Amino acid sequence: MSFNSLMALLVCSTVDRLDSKPTVLELGNQTLRADDRTLRTVLSRIGSRDEVDAPGLERLIAQGQANRGERAEDYYRLLGFSDYRAIDVNDLYGSLVMDLNKDLIEAYDYRDNFSLVTNNGTGEHVFNQYTIYKNTHQLTKTGGLMIHSMPFIDYVNHGFFSIHPNLYQALAAANGYEVVAIGASNRDGEGITGFGPGAGANPTPVLAKETRVEIDVLLSEAKTLARGPRGWLKRFAGKSDSRRFGAEIRRLQRTNPKLMSFAILRKQHDAPFQMPIQGIYETAVEDASLQSEYGLEGVAGEAKS
Repeated sequence: MSFNSLMALLVCSTVDRLDSKPTVLELGNQTLRADDRTLRTVLSRIGSRDEVDAPGLERLIAQGQANRGERAEDYYRLLGFSDYRAIDVNDLYGSLVMDLNKDLIEAYDYRDNFSLVTNNGTGEHVFNQYTIYKNTHQLTKTGGLMIHSMPFIDYVNHGFFSIHPNLYQALAAANGYEVVAIGASNRDGEGITGFGPGAGANPTPVLAKETRVEIDVLLSEAKTLARGPRGWLKRFAGKSDSRRFGAEIRRLQRTNPKLMSFAILRKQHDAPFQMPIQGIYETAVEDASLQSEYGLEGVAGEAKS
């Protein structure tokens, strides 16, 4: 999988949000493809930290993008991570060989957990989507972070699936995750970011070029504006969240039509993984057993009252 500039920035943004000497596990072995400019951005943002090996980052940059594909693990260790592992169906770069279509505890009795777990351009290639998110949950320490960075728009036939931002919000709601950030970006790290309520007034940047929006914008439908004078009139008369989302997407696609959706989520509770239901359908579930299964007791009744 491609550990691109976007992913390098997402990982960088977690450094001050993790415990001391954090550990990381990646779903899918990763080829480091972050460009020099991105690595210099990382160096400028966190290079002064005691745990970061700034000279080592300088040497990594000097090595050149074409010559550092095998060094994803080194990137993490230079940022202060104390342990690195990856899981894939092959042993490239020393990955542990396991099938991500399977529950890793049930199939392999693999019970280790980590400060950070990443699903970077991997989950879309795995047919069993349930186990991707269940395994991510089980592999993450309570208090640890999860990064998902997945194809969103215009990745035609890249994998089996494309992922929309509302999935991350649904996962968070079902499992009590803290939403640190949800966004959409090109591979170079130019995009839009919505921060969770705990981020404060001036959160640590996630992207290289970042337009900050409310989370609700990212969860709305990306309505397109009508062409011609009436479309422009609507645009300036007042944007709904969906129109704003559509406008931001089109702006990003002017430089690169392919966009990723991403999320940084914090696991707050030591509890079994809960399958989510899409938020727009929560109030439509009236069967008592289904309400209990999805933790929706009383939701439909509240909506009707």
